[in-house]
Amino acid sequence: MSKIITNGFSIFDRGYRNKAGKAVPQNKPLETQTIEWVGEYIKSERAREATQLLRDLMVQEPSEAEQKERELKVLSFMYATFSGIFSYRKMDGLLMRSPFICLDFDDLASLDEAKSLREQLSADSHIETELCFVSPRGRGVKWVVTLPERTLGMTFKEQFDFMRDLVGFNYGIEVDKTGSDVSRACFLPYDPECYINPKYQQQKNK
Repeated sequence: MSKIITNGFSIFDRGYRNKAGKAVPQNKPLETQTIEWVGEYIKSERAREATQLLRDLMVQEPSEAEQKERELKVLSFMYATFSGIFSYRKMDGLLMRSPFICLDFDDLASLDEAKSLREQLSADSHIETELCFVSPRGRGVKWVVTLPERTLGMTFKEQFDFMRDLVGFNYGIEVDKTGSDVSRACFLPYDPECYINPKYQQQKNK
């Protein structure tokens, strides 16, 4: 495991269409940012239009919406790699690890259920929540937490498995297994009720 020496992580800009017209994600980071920056971005209006367009797609037949959904995400959403700083978004492009991991919960029944889970997770007193927000589609939750100290000697996959088992035991819900990739992209939607750890406001006020 790469040594955890930074509280920053990579932010990637919206994608583009290549010469063949295919939607292609950016694989080289735009900048290094912080939890506070992401929280403010998600609460701002900057991703509101793209988020609403994506959720409007959900009323269409899955066969019609799937390709449009992928393209809209790639072309219209910035994304973060919360677990570290990368020179490009692949495992061997990892430069430095952060102390964070993003746990993803998908396929919830409704936006209301996603909001309820967001509130439940962010209130957990045993796991330090950094950010918690409803996913771009409105039927899932992204939970960015600080890894427990006992996991810091583990590989990323071992850390993920530890957190997945912990969440399963405490909440009886399944974490999306694709999060076991340290370079996993997390698209940044609009969620004005995104939970941001209060310590960031306290630091700002000092």
